[in-house]
Amino acid sequence: MIMTSQELPHFICIGAQRAGTTWLHNCLNEHPEVYVPASKELHFFDRYYSDGLASYKAHFTPELRGEAKVWGEITPNYYQEPNALERIKQDIPNTKIIYILREPVARAFSQYQLYSPTEFAGKTFEEVITESEFVTDLSMQGKHLHRLLTLFNRENVLILLYDDLAGEPEKLLRKVFKFLEVNEDFLPTAITKRINRIVLPDLQNRLTKMKLSWIIELVKASPFSEFVKEIAHKKTDKTGTALNLGRYSGIFKSDIDLIEKTLDVDLKHWR
Repeated sequence: MIMTSQELPHFICIGAQRAGTTWLHNCLNEHPEVYVPASKELHFFDRYYSDGLASYKAHFTPELRGEAKVWGEITPNYYQEPNALERIKQDIPNTKIIYILREPVARAFSQYQLYSPTEFAGKTFEEVITESEFVTDLSMQGKHLHRLLTLFNRENVLILLYDDLAGEPEKLLRKVFKFLEVNEDFLPTAITKRINRIVLPDLQNRLTKMKLSWIIELVKASPFSEFVKEIAHKKTDKTGTALNLGRYSGIFKSDIDLIEKTLDVDLKHWR
């Protein structure tokens, strides 16, 4: 039996990987009109599709959804995994799709940082970004965006930029809530965690341990916040060598061009 779209998710966030999807999951989880499974990444459409739609439906039962008006999930690999988007289109053709794009080199570096102790142990960032096809393909978000828009109606797709999440998270979140047709004025507590992490990533933790967290708010409100962010975000390889991430942007030039053309936006700051 083919299940109706009402029994399956109203929305799916497909990525990108390392583009704020955990933050979005936490914010959606707090919204009283939205239900997302406690496990953020279900991976049904890429890893567990052979288990059947009944197994997927089990994550969205009425008992779990409660009073939620809409429900969905976030798996930030769907945009890149072969067949995932096509399967979503086949099984939930009218579901709403959320796709967050991030400057490709920064996205790749964030992935490098995450997996340096494991998959990328002993490798420099240059080795990873120039030799790992998987990493670069995850950053080729324009290619996947083009495929997405050939499958789904444009009005059912919300494209967001990580830049906006970093700069104006409240505004971006309101866009998401409006897209999902839930209360746009709801402000989850998780939103401030992202703001704090952007302004003072590691320094914040040290100040909190020293019981000086009040300094964070002073810095955020001062003209020095941009300077502090610049210092805090200095990128170094695992060797301790300072990195100029801009030197790798040429790898993604054609893909950035495609995003600009597709969305009619100016991304010169990504180059």
